[in-house]
Amino acid sequence: MTIAEIAALLGLPCPAALQAIAPTGFSIDSRAIRAGEIFFAIHGKRLDAHAFVPEALARGACAAVVHRDLPALSADAAARCLRVPDTLRAMQDLARAILKRWGRPIVGITGSMGKTTAKDLTELTLAPYGRVYASVGNLNNEYGLPLAVFKMLSDGRRPDDYDIAVLEMGMNEKGEIARLCEIAPPDVSVVLNVAPVHIENFPDGLEGIAEAKAEIVHGLKPDGVAILNADDPRVARMAALVLARRQDHRGAQAMYFGRHEAAHVTALEVEPRGLLGSSFTLSTLKGAAAVELPLIGEHHIGNALAAAAVATRFGVSPEAIAAQLKLARPGAHRGVARRYAGGFTVVDDAYNSNPAALLEALRLLEQVPDAARRILIAGEMRELGEQAAAMHAACGTAIAQSAVDILLGVGGQARHLVEAAQAESARRGGRLATAFVETAEAAGAWLAAQARAGDVILIKGSRGVRLETCLEALPA
Repeated sequence: MTIAEIAALLGLPCPAALQAIAPTGFSIDSRAIRAGEIFFAIHGKRLDAHAFVPEALARGACAAVVHRDLPALSADAAARCLRVPDTLRAMQDLARAILKRWGRPIVGITGSMGKTTAKDLTELTLAPYGRVYASVGNLNNEYGLPLAVFKMLSDGRRPDDYDIAVLEMGMNEKGEIARLCEIAPPDVSVVLNVAPVHIENFPDGLEGIAEAKAEIVHGLKPDGVAILNADDPRVARMAALVLARRQDHRGAQAMYFGRHEAAHVTALEVEPRGLLGSSFTLSTLKGAAAVELPLIGEHHIGNALAAAAVATRFGVSPEAIAAQLKLARPGAHRGVARRYAGGFTVVDDAYNSNPAALLEALRLLEQVPDAARRILIAGEMRELGEQAAAMHAACGTAIAQSAVDILLGVGGQARHLVEAAQAESARRGGRLATAFVETAEAAGAWLAAQARAGDVILIKGSRGVRLETCLEALPA
């Protein structure tokens, strides 16, 4: 796609010097821009990237998209700028236009937890259907989703190289997912769960989060399908939105996944296998098949069922879905098990945390057989607002009631978690050992001194705690 075509999609005139140029990619970060890419100068909440346009052009950007004059630019540099009313809106509108012209199915995935894993599993299970484009990493917000779409035509790729797109959609506040659905209207909308993530932005609590997540159901194309978690009551109730659309003489449908008896795609005969993952029988409307899922933690069964439901919707057989799920691998810091020379195992689940996800981590530790000691390194859980102390304390109480032998809290509000665990453990006879440190570096020193053969250690905390860095203190 040339810059002339990009300008035409945005309804803009294109400078003659730029018309024949075909960008190799798109970027909003002047520090990471590569030669041949277009730079979008976004005026964000903290920085106005117009200040970095000269740097981006000097680093080899083929053009810059701006929404105000830059008097300091040379005439040559100014000739490489496309002027728009709003750069973020232009980026979003371009992504929308690209997808509209492409015209093939879009799967949108949201949820408080597990979006990236579910997206990766959906990419796997849809492989028998055709050529799948899946958004990279967690490019899932108002900036990330357009960049994810642009990767369909970066580095020599073309949208026509793909038959279906799987896009992750995240949010921090109401209205964000609605905007993402304007950019990429889903043919299939998947809602995984509703949990207290970013709850500080929602005065009405979990119901407010559920309402914001439901925007992906409202955003369905007229004949779209909502794939909903039957095990989460707030998600299951979103089927009423689909019913309302059908009463409006449109053909939207709802489909359930989960362990609940109402689910159309479910898991039977589940066998947790600790650090080896899980096995179960996948039951769908198209039949059943035995699944070996190598992802650590029973909660990933729900992500696998969501992916299986999407694949079932596109005609993939249960046997083919099962074969693809066997190939699953965890993403970075999302349940990666590492065996160390000292004879202990660390499960690196440090990508992020919230109260519901932390309780799932407890279940994983309880399912690991023959561990000499079960150790949980729990970092502070952020963005919980006024409920932060109480939520940390509730998790601490649950930890003391679990099979965990040693708890290390790391940073800020995690102190409340440790204090509540100490109190509950004392009430139950004092079996749990606890400690608290302020930083991931201190956690690394603690871990290096404490770990011994036979231990199974799980680390989990909010992204800002960067708990994965504590592993740097361990010998390879």
